[in-house]
Amino acid sequence: MNLSIILSQMTQLFLLIFLGFFLYKVHILSKPLNQGLTKLILHVTLPAMIFSSVLEQTNRPPVNEVLSVFLIAAVLNFLMPFFCLLVVKLLRFPYKEQGLYAFMGAFSNIGFMGFPILNALYGEIGLFYGGIFNIIFNISIFTVGIFLMNYGSEEKTAIRLKNLLTPGVIFSSLSIVVYFLDLSFPSVIVNTISSLGSITSPCAMLLIGSTLATMDLKSIFNGWHVYFFSVVKQFILPLILFPLFRFFIKDDFLLGLSFILYMMPTANTAVLFATNYHKDEHLAAKGVFITTVFSMVSIPLLISILL
Repeated sequence: MNLSIILSQMTQLFLLIFLGFFLYKVHILSKPLNQGLTKLILHVTLPAMIFSSVLEQTNRPPVNEVLSVFLIAAVLNFLMPFFCLLVVKLLRFPYKEQGLYAFMGAFSNIGFMGFPILNALYGEIGLFYGGIFNIIFNISIFTVGIFLMNYGSEEKTAIRLKNLLTPGVIFSSLSIVVYFLDLSFPSVIVNTISSLGSITSPCAMLLIGSTLATMDLKSIFNGWHVYFFSVVKQFILPLILFPLFRFFIKDDFLLGLSFILYMMPTANTAVLFATNYHKDEHLAAKGVFITTVFSMVSIPLLISILL
């Protein structure tokens, strides 16, 4: 895999994150604007980017490869949460925080960071397969993810079907339908959706930087558990698990795509879930921040070593 492309993409992402941080500090971005930007990305531009990935393909991938991606995504998204829970228990993280740490370890930022990197490295086919991962990711996070957030708590939360029907899941599913039915659309429709989706990556990076700027930087340096966790998630676990990826995924392209998504830092969703299920949202925010910073080193380093 071309290391120069990876380093260039990571540098661009880092500069956009830094710009978002700066724009918040000079009051061009704000918390209300961040909330609106989050909705715009999640409900409009990211689904458009996913949908355009299949609309723009002239040579669509073989069915057996698509089914393989479904299987890989299902295994990763439903086994990884329990594996991460086992890891945090073995490492003796505080009991009341084990579910949150397992959540942060299992659910990575495949939307805001994974999709831009897949787009840079693999183009439309990478985004199409990323959309498949997105479907399984959402099903897992609103089922197993809720279990993790309730772990160690007497509170129980019902799993609601409507939570699974996010715009990302809907348009990822539509992409699969378009693929299997081999549908085509007028160029004006394809170009419009593609243009809308193209603003996702820069907006997402600006949002991450702006969100990080809302945090009290002094509080980030409190507590060693979250730093230890970040090293384990971003460096140690990928090194340990890569041989398993290599053993079960024989195709180099699918191996690279799956492993890159796995290496992403903790998903921003961890903060939303922690707030909603009365967990430590400050710890979740620190986890997102520190794993994101570490990922600027871990992603290009591990890709250059392992792929």
